[in-house]
Amino acid sequence: MDFTKMINFVESHINILARAYYDQLMKSEYMTTYQKLDESKVIAREELVFQNFIKWLKSGASNDEAEKYFEKIGAERYNEGFPLTEINYALYITKKVFWSTIAWKKELFQDSDFHHLIECMTILNNYFDLGNFYLIRGYVHELFAKLDISDKLTREEIHKILIRGAFDEDDLDKSDFVWRHV
Repeated sequence: MDFTKMINFVESHINILARAYYDQLMKSEYMTTYQKLDESKVIAREELVFQNFIKWLKSGASNDEAEKYFEKIGAERYNEGFPLTEINYALYITKKVFWSTIAWKKELFQDSDFHHLIECMTILNNYFDLGNFYLIRGYVHELFAKLDISDKLTREEIHKILIRGAFDEDDLDKSDFVWRHV
């Protein structure tokens, strides 16, 4: 599949995408750890996510590329003390920003028939879905490496690592989510 238009679009709008991500992140009650980072650091990190997205598309949407990148990021975020829920939600925000930005760019899809469009959307969604899988895998690998050293975690450590976030359905702001039939 030819992603030349998509690659060119993302390359030329990478700062806009990263800025939109930052704006969404700052509004979210679930992103308290990310909100403590310097604005330029958050934007630079998000630009790297989209640079990797471009690299992934250029490689033919290779799972190997996604695996290497996101496992590394998952491990880094664990070592930086980010809760797993936040890194998972961070990539959700990236995906939300990406789709809301390209949704109005008809020129990216004007030559596509329905089947081509569905195939394109599936491939693009794979980046984010695989990203979450490999983020979690890299994160958990680092968690187990720590357990190999200390052989235990306190209740507070487990809470900080895994639990922090909104799990009670009444506490969720449903306007933050885009609900789709699955």
